Amino acid sequence: MDDHSNPRNDRLSRMQGEIEKNPFVSDEELAALLSVSIHTVRSDRRKTGIPEVRKRGRDFSEGLFGQARALSHQDIIGDLLEVDPDKGGLSLLDTNEQMGLRKTGIVRGHIIFAQANTLANAVVDAEIALTGQAKITYLAPVFVGERILAKAKVIAIRKRRKEVEVIMKTKKKLVFKGMFTIYCLNQDLAAHLNVLSEIETEGAKK
Repeated sequence: MDDHSNPRNDRLSRMQGEIEKNPFVSDEELAALLSVSIHTVRSDRRKTGIPEVRKRGRDFSEGLFGQARALSHQDIIGDLLEVDPDKGGLSLLDTNEQMGLRKTGIVRGHIIFAQANTLANAVVDAEIALTGQAKITYLAPVFVGERILAKAKVIAIRKRRKEVEVIMKTKKKLVFKGMFTIYCLNQDLAAHLNVLSEIETEGAKK
């Protein structure tokens, strides 16, 4: 039999293609896409040296830090899937027990806000990004174990001030929306007290 027509080779090729399109696709999702068991997907990954989804996510998001100039590695909450400076972006957060309330299993609000704020800062083209204002609404609870997908869009640019809309959803529902006012500075401006005073003045006028 021609090696290229081997079903396993075809499956591996399809799996690699799906992962290239979406590094954050899970083993469960791959199993459904390929119509095989999760055990088969995991076995194929190990044999071909493809890391599990969390490791792929870390590697992929680290490659975007150069685009997200305003953020350092420790500032990132959630995995950055896409960053298009001054236009928009996407991020994904896998929630766990440490993020939730013990009695209810609901993810804490500050975790959700942190993912949204991270993405809002990441998509602006600036050396230093400061959140000046955030108008947010929590639309539905997120439970431990759910994945949160955040989508940001830069909707207005006014000199050093940019308005960023962020919406967030799980697989089943819309859970959060917010409008962030982000101030964009370079190192020299950030060190200048007059600029900082101007930021405070502009914020007071809104």
